[in-house]
Amino acid sequence: MTFEELKEYGQLFYRENYKLDRNLETKVFKINNIKAYQREPNDAGGTTDWTDNLILLYNLLHQLLGSKFSFQLNFKKRTMSIYFAIKKPVTVAALQKQLPLVDVVSVETDEVSSIATIDISKFQANYGHATQLFEQDPYADLDLSDLARLDAEESSKQSKGDQHSDSSEETSPNDDLSLNVETLDTDQDALTELTNLTGLEEAKHQITDMVAIAKMNQLRKEQGLKVPAGLSNHMIFTGNPGTGKTTVAKLFATILYQNHIIPANKLVLTDRSDLVGHYTGTTADRTKKVIQAALGGVLFIDEAYQLSNPDSPTDFGHEAIDQLIIGMENHRSDLIVILAGYTKQMETFLNDNPGLRSRIPNRVHFEDYTTGELTQIILNMIKQEQVVNLKDPSYFTEVVTAFINQHHPSGNARWGRNVYQAMLQAQARRVAFQAHPTKKTLQTITNDDVDTALMTTPTN
Repeated sequence: MTFEELKEYGQLFYRENYKLDRNLETKVFKINNIKAYQREPNDAGGTTDWTDNLILLYNLLHQLLGSKFSFQLNFKKRTMSIYFAIKKPVTVAALQKQLPLVDVVSVETDEVSSIATIDISKFQANYGHATQLFEQDPYADLDLSDLARLDAEESSKQSKGDQHSDSSEETSPNDDLSLNVETLDTDQDALTELTNLTGLEEAKHQITDMVAIAKMNQLRKEQGLKVPAGLSNHMIFTGNPGTGKTTVAKLFATILYQNHIIPANKLVLTDRSDLVGHYTGTTADRTKKVIQAALGGVLFIDEAYQLSNPDSPTDFGHEAIDQLIIGMENHRSDLIVILAGYTKQMETFLNDNPGLRSRIPNRVHFEDYTTGELTQIILNMIKQEQVVNLKDPSYFTEVVTAFINQHHPSGNARWGRNVYQAMLQAQARRVAFQAHPTKKTLQTITNDDVDTALMTTPTN
């Protein structure tokens, strides 16, 4: 197969390029009438030309299956079915050789026809692998039916080349990414910090339960006892902005490290921009590097629903999702993944990606803060930072409570942080250019500062 043929072949299995309706329903194409399916409307408002893709599939399979066959793709289940008349016996191995980047599960035959069942879930990873092989020689004609052999040959060439290289520098798995790899604060008692967070009672309860079961399994291992099989520590965080999802993720990771449940004291914070490439064949590799960077710790993917873009017919997000699923399966013991995002968008995201829903049974919902909790959060900020004091705490509580009840600001704790910063700004505007401000003046937030902050902070 040449690189040009590989690109055409790839269009058959990229879900985004086959989205001819918004519900990801199954679509059937009959190979024996290619011209009738030359152009199809797509979600972008234009048309997609399938002729080259279908001709390629025909060339790959017609000698094996005969000149008339059809196939059916189900992107929700990540499967493909091929229907053909009985001409001669067709084995799984023979069909697998012709479709090297997907997994042929079975070939079943009755009295009049045959059906082949294909698993296409690993296509993106195999496609990225094949693309890397072609990068060495774009004009090669490779037999991709044995990717392992080709990979071994390439590794051997690279090994020989390394013997003549003076460079011994190792590359980090995230050299070309903008990952935020955060070292956890292990000096704090993270479990106590979690317990003392304002609000979030249900979320804190669920997190504590997760830690408890993980700790129990760790104790069982230490005593040589059996551990329940198949338990998943991966989690989904849902909730509006500013409800503490990132803060709780950091504390959760720290608790796990302090209890020797994970070996590395790190939390990798990332989003779509690190996982999804800008051209074919790069997304799988980028996602692998992100997973590699997070091994031993916790991988936190913010606004994870952005990985699935139903309005873009050429988006590579699903390739990243498939690679994440593989990574979660292959690294059950040394990686915890947390997917976070707004509640409604995350529910839609999981509906579109049932493979993720089934692999992440642990859901934690972060409720919006109540009026009293949000007021207390601002007071906690003032107390923790110890930069300023309120001249009249009761006045602050009264006016902030009334303001929240009247205006219902969005943003939760982020709005609270903005109010705190606006108070500091109001104080600075009042004090900074005084001739000789006293120490008390530099440390005091007046009632006027509070009023000014509330009037100048956006509520949405």
